[in-house]
Amino acid sequence: MKIHPVFHSFMLLLTSQFIYAQDFTENSINPDLKKNAYAVIRQDNTKVNVLALDKITYTKDFVITVFDQSGDSYAEAVQYYNPRTKIQSLEAVYYDKNGKEIKKFKTKDFNDYSAVSNGQMYTDSRVKYLNYTPTQYPYTLHYKANINFTDNSFSSHWQPIRAANLSIEKSSYEISNQTNATLYFKENNLANYPIKKEIQNNHLTFEITNQIALENEDLMPNYREIFPNVEVNLSEFIYDGVSGKFTDWKGLGLWYKNLISKGNDFSPQQKKYFQDLVKDAKTDKEKVKILYKHLQNKTRYVGVQLGIGGLQPFPATYVESKSYGDCKALTNYMQAILDAVGIKSYYTIVDSGKNGDNIYVDYASLSQGDHVILYVPLQEEDIWLETTSQTTAFNHLGTFTNDRKVAIIKDDGAEIISSQQYPTEKNKMVTNGIIKIDTNGNSVINYSETAKGLLYDDVYYLKNYSEKDQKIIYKKKFNYLPSLNLEKYTYLNNWDEAQFTSIINLQVNDYAKIQGNNLILNVMPINRQINSLKRAKNRTFDLQIKDTFVDEVEFTIELPQNYKSQDIKLDDVIFESEFGQYELKIIPQENNQILIKRSYTQNKGIYKKEKYNEFVEFRKKVESYDNSKILIEKI
Repeated sequence: MKIHPVFHSFMLLLTSQFIYAQDFTENSINPDLKKNAYAVIRQDNTKVNVLALDKITYTKDFVITVFDQSGDSYAEAVQYYNPRTKIQSLEAVYYDKNGKEIKKFKTKDFNDYSAVSNGQMYTDSRVKYLNYTPTQYPYTLHYKANINFTDNSFSSHWQPIRAANLSIEKSSYEISNQTNATLYFKENNLANYPIKKEIQNNHLTFEITNQIALENEDLMPNYREIFPNVEVNLSEFIYDGVSGKFTDWKGLGLWYKNLISKGNDFSPQQKKYFQDLVKDAKTDKEKVKILYKHLQNKTRYVGVQLGIGGLQPFPATYVESKSYGDCKALTNYMQAILDAVGIKSYYTIVDSGKNGDNIYVDYASLSQGDHVILYVPLQEEDIWLETTSQTTAFNHLGTFTNDRKVAIIKDDGAEIISSQQYPTEKNKMVTNGIIKIDTNGNSVINYSETAKGLLYDDVYYLKNYSEKDQKIIYKKKFNYLPSLNLEKYTYLNNWDEAQFTSIINLQVNDYAKIQGNNLILNVMPINRQINSLKRAKNRTFDLQIKDTFVDEVEFTIELPQNYKSQDIKLDDVIFESEFGQYELKIIPQENNQILIKRSYTQNKGIYKKEKYNEFVEFRKKVESYDNSKILIEKI
């Protein structure tokens, strides 16, 4: 759920009258803009006029030409709204490649839905959506809307390049402020793009023209980090009748603190209940663990987005009585529980998702962040709690909210800090096992696999799947093993330490290939590193490696009788680069056994685009050695 759902970056808000004289023919587009493009934005003009804090007009005139089905998603006619939004008009006209009108729609033709998503059950946000796509390509959509708002609780956002393979003839953003509030803004990544800007005290204009389509690239950074975007805000606002004033995180944090201050409403008797729960705990960490388990056992997540409730949590007693709440309510509830036992914690605003953005340190706005978590700084260590999950391990944020700038709400305002981080050595997969091979090349593989840190997120959900689905997942994981049969599996979930262990028994026919009297087999039966990256001739953006981990495998291979193992002589493989390290050892043992030891470490970081092909070659080299084969001679 979004903390502030009023304005969405992709909303297409448009004005009320069409100008038929415009040339919407496909042939009128500059050929350079068609290259690598699924669609071309012909014009995307947004105008905001702040007449008063409770009277704002917002218009947008949007024209896009779509070349094939890949571009259909860029031509959506969508408008989100709520009780504080008045849609004056919506219009859409579709044209064929020659500029001839195909079909025309008015406001009444748009479907109207509740904007419920991601577990939200109660929301006053709605969406008008035009469910129509022409059957012929190319086509052009001209979409206009005219919207009035009765509050200005927004950080208006301009991001002209919103996707790869989308070129732009012209996109502009203009805002006028006629109030006494201060208009302030933040520019990002404008220097490398054809952008003009005009800045006055109460008037801002940004425009980009003739921007060619940029292709999507493997491992490119988040769009907000590389594409041009501008954040705009006012120093004063009204949100659902609640006023506020701020220009920095200190001021906004004080407003948030006041908003959530009445959420801790436990009675002395209720506080005594939680105190009794932890009366035998030896440390504060143990107390937090007991109370977090209580939260998970008692509550479930239900999204509630009604008016100021989109920002303000329900009181702790509400959650106590109902046993449900959204991220704001559940976080406030957990905070109130900890407060009852004398442990200080902080309501924390974060942008969620594996590709979630950082909160800007130097720019405050209500629209930043879409989720709330709880930060508990103890003397022995920092604890981070995800309050909406009934299964998440203790003190484990995982990829959903880890390692990014977040805003913690303190008594004297907000402070920007980094959320829980997982250095490389904490993200570890450790595999140990035995593979027994018979004279026909068939094998039985018994192994245990323990995932820690961020790798825990990839596997802990398995215990909740059906047996049928678990087998499908394993067959997909081991698609390089012929005739796989999953015989037995057991899962051990260490909730306290965020560690998940899988104990697996597999049968694999033809694991070793028979060549005359000899056997040829792969030295890595489990967890081979697979590379899907390809070299690039011309790369535009730097590469960002987000996944950092250590993958260790130790396997004993038991050969059938009458086959030699002692005669195997292979040098150790060891290499490293700035991207990571690799080590492989193949060690003959007694009793017709071979010990395989492999360790792979991948580092994270942002690297110059010239390094991309080096990383591809590094990954290919890792894959090659993981796919090494040895020949075992028969005596």
